[in-house]
Amino acid sequence: MATKNRIRPKYFEYQEKIKKTYQKLKEVYEEIKQSYTEIVFRFALMAEYKDEATGTHLVRIADYSTEIAKGLNLSKKDRYYLRYASPMHDIGKLIVPDNILKKEGGLTPEEREIIKKHTTLGADIFKGSRSPILKVARVIALTHHERYDGTGYPQGLKGKQIPLFGRIVALADVFDALTTKRPYKEPYPFEDAILMVKQEAKRHFDPDIVRAFLRRKKNIKKIWQATKDIESFIAEYSFGNEKGQGS
Repeated sequence: MATKNRIRPKYFEYQEKIKKTYQKLKEVYEEIKQSYTEIVFRFALMAEYKDEATGTHLVRIADYSTEIAKGLNLSKKDRYYLRYASPMHDIGKLIVPDNILKKEGGLTPEEREIIKKHTTLGADIFKGSRSPILKVARVIALTHHERYDGTGYPQGLKGKQIPLFGRIVALADVFDALTTKRPYKEPYPFEDAILMVKQEAKRHFDPDIVRAFLRRKKNIKKIWQATKDIESFIAEYSFGNEKGQGS
């Protein structure tokens, strides 16, 4: 009996050490994961700077894609991969020459073909990666300009031939483009953009993806409104600073 009493305190001591070690490992893992995802996001941001976009575009793409994934009842793991891989959809633009990517006015047919290559160039960046997130990023980079009716690029895939993550980001990217001010156009109002998405079901977009998107419309609008308010504030603040500096 005395032996057992001596063993029990040691058992609890070892158990406590194991718990503390596990907690430290968990903290280190979380730190590494956060650093990794931040590096991935900043890498994606480099491509957006080339295209004169803002970081809020990447955040919206991640948020819209995640909401669609929720509408499809995808697993937590798939939603995680999609959130952190979707911002890299245009990473191939890093390799597209600036004189074409930033050209003012219309593009020649040859220049349009070069820009289209950002899909395959982006996929090549991640070729051979063993990281699950970067594998998903490769699929998205390659297929987010495919269209459900088969008229997209670079492979002309049709319907369910297009990987699911590519179909999701295709809708998220177009919706963001519709609702965002660009040098060549004003943003469409939220409801007008929603209607345009509905009209493109079975043509540009997978109807199942459109339905999932509409199921999450309330959350989609919150994301749209939040970043719209942020960008308005940034624009107003920047203008105010410039005005103040000039006076």
